[in-house]
Amino acid sequence: MLNLTDPVSKLHLVKPEAEKALAKMGIKTVLDLINYYPRNWQDLSEIKTISEIRPGELINIRARVKQVANPGFPFRRPRITEALLEDQSGNVVAVWFNQPYIKNSLKAGNEYYFSGKAQIYSAKKLQTLQLVHPTFEMVKEETIHVAGIIPIYQLSSGVSQKQLRYWLKQALEIAAKIPDLLPQNLKNKLELITLPDALGNVHFPDSQQKLEQARQRLAFDELFFSQLAFQSYKQTLKNLPAPRVSFNQNLVKKFVENLPFQLTRSQRLTLWEVLSDMQQDHPMNRLLEGEVGSGKTVVAGIAMFEAGQADYQSVLLAPTEILAWQHYQTLKKLFAHSSLDIALQTRSHKIGELGDISSGKTKIIVGTHALLQESVNFSSIGLLVVDEQHRFGVKQRAKLQNGNLVPHLLSMTATPIPRTLALAFYGDLDISKLAELPAGRKKIITKLVRPDGRDIAYRFAKQELKKGRQAYVIVPLVEESEKLEAKSAAAEAKKLREIFPEFQIGVLHGKMAGEDKKKIMHQFKENLLQILVSTTVVEVGVDVPNATVMIIENAERFGLAQLHQLRGRVGRSDMQSYCLLFAQSTNEVTRQRLAAVVKSTDGFELAEIDLKLRGAGEFLGEKQSGFIPFRIARLSDQKLIETARREALALLEKDPKLADHPQLKEKIGELTRAAHLE
Repeated sequence: MLNLTDPVSKLHLVKPEAEKALAKMGIKTVLDLINYYPRNWQDLSEIKTISEIRPGELINIRARVKQVANPGFPFRRPRITEALLEDQSGNVVAVWFNQPYIKNSLKAGNEYYFSGKAQIYSAKKLQTLQLVHPTFEMVKEETIHVAGIIPIYQLSSGVSQKQLRYWLKQALEIAAKIPDLLPQNLKNKLELITLPDALGNVHFPDSQQKLEQARQRLAFDELFFSQLAFQSYKQTLKNLPAPRVSFNQNLVKKFVENLPFQLTRSQRLTLWEVLSDMQQDHPMNRLLEGEVGSGKTVVAGIAMFEAGQADYQSVLLAPTEILAWQHYQTLKKLFAHSSLDIALQTRSHKIGELGDISSGKTKIIVGTHALLQESVNFSSIGLLVVDEQHRFGVKQRAKLQNGNLVPHLLSMTATPIPRTLALAFYGDLDISKLAELPAGRKKIITKLVRPDGRDIAYRFAKQELKKGRQAYVIVPLVEESEKLEAKSAAAEAKKLREIFPEFQIGVLHGKMAGEDKKKIMHQFKENLLQILVSTTVVEVGVDVPNATVMIIENAERFGLAQLHQLRGRVGRSDMQSYCLLFAQSTNEVTRQRLAAVVKSTDGFELAEIDLKLRGAGEFLGEKQSGFIPFRIARLSDQKLIETARREALALLEKDPKLADHPQLKEKIGELTRAAHLE
């Protein structure tokens, strides 16, 4: 008797080599296989006659095999198998190359469904139509490879579509054993089909309607469970003690008045939200998102100032040493008129005494995430600011606890997050947006440069450099890659030294040592280098107001949000700035995407466009590891996401600890751990 926890080797015809290949796909048990959803479906339900076959079209026919043969000599390469097929409208030849076993799979006189594309075959001045490598299955009551809506799966080497479907058909016989965790009243309310029906129809749909019903049910499960995990975590935080930092409005007002610039309306609103959160006796868990240059560090800095006045320390963690150094420099300027000490602790830079940090004398400490692993002792952390790392759980915060108090958390990101993405993946975070740039900034002029316009673009860049301005040139890779045809930093710098011989050119990339990066950035900031050739290491945190030209090579290889962030490295003063996009690929999607960057300077609008054109991968890359994985839910399911959130909140209001739903509670615990919400 087959069980859900059985290894896939228990299924018929799963040999050891196939078991290894399935393991690479994350499929080890029968349950894993059932939960391995198709990436797409092919509608082969319409059956046509042989006379309706047209070259290049995918077609499905029902035909009888008249004859099967392996023409030619046995040693001929490639070996060919041919089958003559007939129906009431005519006949056609099907051919397979290097698949001699086909001859034993097809029997003359039997009727089969065939699915494939036809092409014209020319021989001896005659042209005939042939079906090339068609999939086939004998005509019977139920088919799984042809004559229906056929599932298409993501595969690894060693597993075929036919094999996977065959094994899934066996596995689905015990789908009813999978516990259905959705409360019955919720299924009734939302008119959702049963779990076994959903699993059966997502793999082998009886119709397009049943496929959509199955997808809706399984997508809702994923979204509902993730929302329960997020909202449960929010409840957990509300039950944890945190340092209460009183919102001293007079003190903050005086600090802000001493700044050499005025806060924008967005900054004032966001600052109020952050400082109000820090007054609470439970930890803040807030994400601050804003355009490059919108002043996130200023908001965080004032929150740190308030924490310092309440005798608590603040720690700012950055993803790179360059960004940590940049934050340190910004905060030094910000606190120039205050008595607060600032320390910088990275592997390459140690500014400030460890004794002053451990005693609590130093109130603000900036560093990379390595700061948590190193032997730095803190006195009383009240606020933790984390840049470009949205997942930061209770366990990590616990390393910075002062007694039993959990620090407040402010995450910052320059990546504009679409609303549906925020609902689906950041349900545990309160979100603040900086929606405007500081006054005096001019709109960056963006142009898409055609291959034949490269010389003109370089002449324009040279004009800017002769005015005393500086330029970035961004390349996607550090080393040359023929496969990707992408420019490397070293090769690009060599080429540019010939084009711009009168200017100094530096190279910056992620593989350089921290001290070397700092040196290059210092030289560029001081205008000792006029052109900086860099990978996306400059995407965040680099502030050189004199840079007015941004050239991006292979622009088609970047997401729109990333292009927008890179563009934001210029335009950081009152001087007019320019962004020139060079692209090699010119397909329709590339044109649409890059045209959007040229047209819009609104990062949130670009994020929505990229989400539609490229999916969630742009936002959920390697940097954001630990997300709850969605196998079938889509970010276009906005109504479903909102429904899942609403119903999750309603259930937790009735049953906060999920005591009446023990299996559901166990599932949510697994997801919470997977997403580092602990």
